[in-house]
Parts: sequence; structure tokens; C-alpha cells
Amino acid sequence: MPWFAIRTVYHFSVKSNGKNAFEERVVCFEAETWEQAHIRAEAESKHYEAENNVIAHPEQSGYQQDGENLIDGYEVWSELFESEDTLEEFYAERYGKYEYQPEPPDA
Repeated sequence: MPWFAIRTVYHFSVKSNGKNAFEERVVCFEAETWEQAHIRAEAESKHYEAENNVIAHPEQSGYQQDGENLIDGYEVWSELFESEDTLEEFYAERYGKYEYQPEPPDA
């Protein structure tokens, strides 16, 4: 039975400075079809929302694994992007611009 990696984006919290914190989460499911994988991912996401007091964006993205056994170093997610930016610019825009900085314990 194939494995699917399903990505969900969550509104994680609002910091004291008013900034929103988001979580991008990828979870693997073994399922016979894409539909089954998304149904399972939706159920898991609802559980995660309730357990962590977060809000999921309704759209999920999926990636079907190649069918090989999961082993050390196995790729569970891959997504291609297109841009005129250099690698450094793309990385800074995609990952650095919105990097989460936890609040100090006394905040």
C-alpha cells in the first residue's frame, strides 16, 4: 500500500507584538488512494487542532511516496518552486522572512 506525505499549514499563535505564527507540518499516511490519504490527514489535522489549539488552513498538499520501504534518509516531501531569485534570495524570502522567534519566557 502506498505512503503519502500530506502538508498542512496552521495558524499557531499570535505573539504579544501582534505577529501571527504559522506552522507548516508534513505527516505521512499509508493509504490505498489519494482520497483515503486526505481523509486520514483531515482527521489527524482536526485532532492536532484540538490538542494544540491551532487553526488549520483548509487546503492540504500531498506527495505520494515512490512505494519503497521507509528507511533512514527517505524523502517524505519535495516541492518545486519557480523564481528569478538566486538560491540565496529565494531561501531568504521563503524561510528567513517569516522565521519564527519564540517569545522570552517572561513575555
